[in-house]
Amino acid sequence: MAVSSLLPVLLVPLVGWRLYSRYRKLVGKQTPRVGKLRASMLLFPLLLILIGTEAWKDTLSFECLLAGGAAGIALAFWGLKLTSYESGPEGLSYTPNFYIGVGLMLLFTGRMTYRFVQIYSTGGMQDAHSNGFGINPVTTLIVGIVFCYYPMYSSGILRWRRAHALKLENRN
Repeated sequence: MAVSSLLPVLLVPLVGWRLYSRYRKLVGKQTPRVGKLRASMLLFPLLLILIGTEAWKDTLSFECLLAGGAAGIALAFWGLKLTSYESGPEGLSYTPNFYIGVGLMLLFTGRMTYRFVQIYSTGGMQDAHSNGFGINPVTTLIVGIVFCYYPMYSSGILRWRRAHALKLENRN
C-alpha cells in the first residue's frame, strides 16, 4: 500500500477525534482560561495576516476575506450576547451558544475537508495551485469568518471575566 493511500486512513480518525473533542467543549460550561483566550487573540489574527498576504494577489479572494472578517466580528458580538455567564462557588464559567459554535465548526471543517479532497484528487498542492485551488474566494470568506470570530469572542470573554472579577473584589 502506498504512503499516499495511507494518509486518509491515518488522518480521518485523528480529525474525527479532534471534531468530537471540540464538540464536547461546545456543549458544556467552560471556565475562562486566560492563557488560552489570549493565545486565540494572538494566533488567529497572525494566521489571518498570513492568509491575507496571499489573498491580496487575488482581488475577489481578498474582498471575501474582508467580508468574512466583518461577518465574523458581527457574529462574535451576537455570540457574546447569547452566551450564558455564571458565577458560582466553583468560580466563573460561561456556556457559549451551541448553534454558533457547532455551525462554525461544521462550516470550517466542511470547507477544509472539501479543499483537501480537491487538492488530494489533483495530485498535490502544486497541481492545486495551477488549477486555481490555492486561494479561493469561498475558502477565504469562511476563513475570515472563523479567524475573526474567535479572537473577538475571546476578547469579550476576557472583558467579562475582568469586569466580574472587579465586582467581586469591590464586594469584599
